[in-house]
Amino acid sequence: MIGMIFVIRETYYNYIAEKMEILATRIKTGGKLNLLGLNIHSETFFRDLLNLIYSYYLKPANVGTANYEAIDLVDSDNKLVVQVTATATTTKINDTLKKDKIKELAESEYNLKFVFISDHADNLRKKTYNNIHNIKFEPSIDIIDKVSILETILQLEIGPLVDVYDFTKKEFGENPSTSNLNSNLVSIINYLASEDLNEVKHVIELNDYGIEEKIEYNELLDIKESTFDEYKIYYGTLDRIYQEFIRQGTNKTVSVFNKITSFYEKEIISKDLSNIEKFFNIIGRVQDYVINSGYLNNIPEEEIEMCVRIIVVDAFIRCKIFKNPRGYTHVVTE
Repeated sequence: MIGMIFVIRETYYNYIAEKMEILATRIKTGGKLNLLGLNIHSETFFRDLLNLIYSYYLKPANVGTANYEAIDLVDSDNKLVVQVTATATTTKINDTLKKDKIKELAESEYNLKFVFISDHADNLRKKTYNNIHNIKFEPSIDIIDKVSILETILQLEIGPLVDVYDFTKKEFGENPSTSNLNSNLVSIINYLASEDLNEVKHVIELNDYGIEEKIEYNELLDIKESTFDEYKIYYGTLDRIYQEFIRQGTNKTVSVFNKITSFYEKEIISKDLSNIEKFFNIIGRVQDYVINSGYLNNIPEEEIEMCVRIIVVDAFIRCKIFKNPRGYTHVVTE
């Protein structure tokens, strides 16, 4: 289970880091071309991002209030002001520190922070500045850049990390297709592929007689050994993943079953196909769906097919696809 959580973290963090890297690059390129529109929109993005990861209450400094010269964001509750800028230079910081508005903020005991949205600013944390108004400002902690933000995100607990991931997806206009909107099935494939399937460590005793009866009832005996016997041994492994999602209070498990059932429903209307053909068509539909989703990790095609077969066989055993004979049960009861 620890391994699966690490995969969840890596998936979410990598997505966030990639989008922030793209944003920083575009801001830098736009600055060289004197195209500064993205800087304005980025201010809003970083306001909400900082609020999420640091629990701030930042608001635009110059909306509905007196003008805050050289200040972009203000958090009155935490006595905090922030300048968001793409210009990571000593001159930029000193020019801000000497503003008259900084004197007023210093007298009101505000803390000043700089957020550099394109360049790294590690070298700026080690320098000394001309803080003539003595506002609260420690370069080592009050200079924030892309790297320091990502370091903070990396240390978040899984709940807040998911919140940042969801926020980033919305800000960058993701989810253009139905596949992307319904990616829980892809998540299960990613987590299952991260498991060591060479050794079955999580075994749940199944009612083999009942499962075989359902296989025979649905005229699937020809693929019993090659498919059902081959992949039902991973029932416990997949069940452990499903149980973890249930503990997190998410709907991933239900949505995965519903998606597979929807593929089955599309097959049962084909009266001229055998149930074996329908079964493998379901596997093909699931495999096409996850490959075309855009969220699948870098997994070899053979492993994708294996994971899909595990999930579809599991759905068969759990009564999500094909008809059940009377009195069918798949788990041995005490």
